[in-house]
Amino acid sequence: MNDDLLALKEKIRGFEEFAIFKTKNENTVVKFVTGKVSTVQRLNDEVYYVLLKSNKKYIITTLRGNVEIDNFNNLIKIMDEPKLSPKISDNDREYRFIKLDDEIEKIREDPSNVISLVLSSEYPISGIINIRKVSISLLTSKGFNGNDTRNSIDGYFRAFNGDFSGQWAFASSKYSDSIIKDSVNTACEFASINKKIDIDDGKYDVVLSPLVFGNLMNYLAGMSSGLSIMMGESIFAKYKPGNKIANEKFTFSDVPKEDRPSALEFDQEATFTRNKKIIDHGVYNTPLLNNEIAEIMNLETTGNAGWISPTPWTLDVEQGTISKDSLLSGNVIMFNNNWYTRFQNYVEGNFSTVGRDAVVVYKNGNIEGVAGRLRIADSLNNIIGNIEELSKERYLVKWWDAPLPVLSPYVLIKDVKITKA
Repeated sequence: MNDDLLALKEKIRGFEEFAIFKTKNENTVVKFVTGKVSTVQRLNDEVYYVLLKSNKKYIITTLRGNVEIDNFNNLIKIMDEPKLSPKISDNDREYRFIKLDDEIEKIREDPSNVISLVLSSEYPISGIINIRKVSISLLTSKGFNGNDTRNSIDGYFRAFNGDFSGQWAFASSKYSDSIIKDSVNTACEFASINKKIDIDDGKYDVVLSPLVFGNLMNYLAGMSSGLSIMMGESIFAKYKPGNKIANEKFTFSDVPKEDRPSALEFDQEATFTRNKKIIDHGVYNTPLLNNEIAEIMNLETTGNAGWISPTPWTLDVEQGTISKDSLLSGNVIMFNNNWYTRFQNYVEGNFSTVGRDAVVVYKNGNIEGVAGRLRIADSLNNIIGNIEELSKERYLVKWWDAPLPVLSPYVLIKDVKITKA
């Protein structure tokens, strides 16, 4: 197993420790523009990342194509000793994990069926479908030799109805036609709302769709990285595990052991991954850690190592107890999609994001229409602190502004600051 990594190992000389991390991607990408297929691409890529260590000093290099190790011995001698240095786990196991969905492999080779499903939509669709096969390999000087191979499908669709639009996204490690149909139909359903309504600046009860909440959860997951916390670029920087940080109905987890896109069995330091609650019923439970930052924080690694920064894998927001329709039964503004999310202060969590595709206004549970460009201008602390309810229904989404897959419900949040964009 990993013969190419073993061959590369033989070229490494003069270093006390090393790790070789390889990603191999075999992707079929289908792009749609206003109801037509614009391109079908086969994108295959192999990248090697090599960590070389002498004491605490280290070098990380990226290799493609003709794989050769440059002579870094002289360079590392003149380097200053860093404050942080990757720590490879004492794991000498050989480990292989393979999970491939046969239907995903079929459409990766021939995507004509999914193309026909998209082109049969009620409204013209723009968007993308990614059909992925990803193989992750790791070899370390401590004896670990591992491979994780799996496939998945994800994408997003934007439907156009004159001046009105709707969007939806999906991600899955299993394929069925209903995944595509439901996503297309949801985008078209939002695009069909063709009455405009004006909204003044103020505080409103807001429902965030899984797309919008998933976007914010990607930022929250990044902030939960131990390095982000140490650098003061996180709302967690002023809290300690055990502090109440959100509404008790909110539980937020990193779940690499679930059968979902972007899940992984081991991290870059050869620690086996595990599921963990970052926020447990409103209480800050743990940051995401690799070996070196865990040691500084007097904690244990969570199996989220990148060599530089701990990283989340795939995200989960625990469901609520009421239906999505019940969330929308009052006077609320529902943000179905968003973009231009910008943080003004990471520690305080102050941010803004602009709604799109569509921002639907409900009065007494009835659709009044779609608002123009509205901006949420609030803080991430208030968003998770003012959660009123979460829906029973959850949707696994991944899109260009939520690159980490998130299984999320619809979320009702009280007193959110809204301005015109």
